[in-house]
Amino acid sequence: MRVFALELNNEIKGIKEREAYIEGLIAKLPEPDLVVLPELALCSFMPNQRIWQYADDKGKETTEWALRMAIKYNTYIGVGYCDMEYKDFYNRYMVVGPKGVCGAVAQSEGISAVFRRGDFKNTIVTPFGKIAVAVGYDFRLEHFYENIKDESISMILAPIASPADPAQIEREKKENDLRASLYNSAFDVPVVYVNSVGALDEMPGKVGASMTRRGFRLNGLSRIYFEKAETIETDVPEATGAELPVHSKRRVRDIPFYSGHLTPGSFFYRTFVIKRDAMWAVKYYGKNHLAAAEALEAAAE
Repeated sequence: MRVFALELNNEIKGIKEREAYIEGLIAKLPEPDLVVLPELALCSFMPNQRIWQYADDKGKETTEWALRMAIKYNTYIGVGYCDMEYKDFYNRYMVVGPKGVCGAVAQSEGISAVFRRGDFKNTIVTPFGKIAVAVGYDFRLEHFYENIKDESISMILAPIASPADPAQIEREKKENDLRASLYNSAFDVPVVYVNSVGALDEMPGKVGASMTRRGFRLNGLSRIYFEKAETIETDVPEATGAELPVHSKRRVRDIPFYSGHLTPGSFFYRTFVIKRDAMWAVKYYGKNHLAAAEALEAAAE
């Protein structure tokens, strides 16, 4: 199976502008079977409430665009988008093929001031097997593993918009490699990690303020992890391609976690900064999302 991850420029804004930009890249790919786009690919990664203006209505417009692309280029497409349903906003990811939508998942735990949190599923059934999808920060958490550990899967997609310190690229690479290798070892299936590149928009909360102060950006580093992968060379700088053997498999070993996280980290930071920031963010979302959703619904009438 010919799989391509497209590392998108996060600084291109506007749905129509990004649709044209993404199609321009897909058109250059050599016979893709699956094109994997990053988290929130259609609207760009905007970790604040300004992203709500780009929210889809139960995935309708995203479905229409992705289906056109899938039919036109005879491929499957994984695409991230901001969605609104029943006056709530979600960070969702959809897989679409020439014959229609295979399915969609939502991020369970992420930017809590912007998107509804929840216990959402992580698998999508496709003609090439059941694939596991971890949107953004979910890839680092035990919740994702618990949702897929007893499933027979053929591939793991990790569509990401992961801000990090550009002065510590090697550290970011090592952490990415470690996370992917743990899933490679546990399931013996390909892991497709795709991140965006470019400036990070303002993020609410103390964690966001810290990222801004330290100059965090989206650093890309997209990669397809699988020892049996055969690299596909292209003249598209944004593309990482590989020919992959795809077979459904069950987990062969366990993955250890550290207080719910895939890798060790600062107990103090996770407990007294991230956790408290998330609690504040959930309340912030609760106070603001309803009015925004109703305004969008009124504008659409």
